[in-house]
Amino acid sequence: MHKWTISKIKKALGELSKKGWVKANRSHDTGIGKTLEDYLGVTENNIALPDFGIVELKSQRVNTASMITLFTKSPEGITNTEIRKRFGYPDPEFPHVKILHQTITNGKRNAMGFYCKINEKRGKLLVMKDSKVLGYYGLDFLRQKAMDKIGNGLILVLAETKKNRRRQYFQFKEAYILKDIDPTKFLTHSKYDIRLGVYHSGVKAGQPHDHGSAFRISRKALPLLFGIRRKIL
Repeated sequence: MHKWTISKIKKALGELSKKGWVKANRSHDTGIGKTLEDYLGVTENNIALPDFGIVELKSQRVNTASMITLFTKSPEGITNTEIRKRFGYPDPEFPHVKILHQTITNGKRNAMGFYCKINEKRGKLLVMKDSKVLGYYGLDFLRQKAMDKIGNGLILVLAETKKNRRRQYFQFKEAYILKDIDPTKFLTHSKYDIRLGVYHSGVKAGQPHDHGSAFRISRKALPLLFGIRRKIL
């Protein structure tokens, strides 16, 4: 088991970067995280550092618009099953199953009329549709959840990606350590995702697949949550 320090992390990431293109150890979206963990010898996506505590390890492709998931949690006041039933639309391949994929932002309606609204007086983040409250989250709960997840800090590693003969490869190019989170900024910069889909293959093909309700943030917005942002690769 490694006893990590910032200097050891920098050295390990530098050595990994010098390897150039490395083959992914897992396919699909989770491949980059799994590959990074394996090369660093990390069994889970966190690292214990002196003066920091347990630090979350996050990785992402350089040229991607995908969001970084911070945590998942269903809202109070309404279930995802009810949301699917009321607002879902038929899946193209399995039309008997309703699906719903929505990214919801604070104060701005999306194409289907969903949006979030922070109500500090009531201490709630309200999930809205067409001016009607569907469900809610406690603000204190969400801010504490963010603190629990990344309050000690975050190591963000970026990699370029390519495919060769159906094999995926990564080249790890940049890394940053982020510290001193301001939890009040979390809801300002994050987005709320509802992903209610369907299994398209395997023994569960045609059955509903609840990916959950997740709070996500873009790579560009993530550093804005932290007071300290240091480049380590």
